[in-house]
Amino acid sequence: TQQVPWHYHTRTQDTFYVLEGWLRLYLRDPKEEVRLGPGETYTVAPGRAHLVTNGGDTSATFLVLQGLGEYDYVPLT
Repeated sequence: TQQVPWHYHTRTQDTFYVLEGWLRLYLRDPKEEVRLGPGETYTVAPGRAHLVTNGGDTSATFLVLQGLGEYDYVPLT
């Protein structure tokens, strides 16, 4: 399973939009798990740590829309 490791963005938000398959988001502060299917969206606020992974048995295709502002990627160890 491919995944985007734990990280956050200081000033921009991520909005995930699933086209095909299933996506699973794990979030911190507060701890939350979100499962998204085709046509569903979820927005992660700036500063909130998240991990993104395939939530199903087949490939997942999704868009990540990022808010306006200076982009950064802050990995968590």
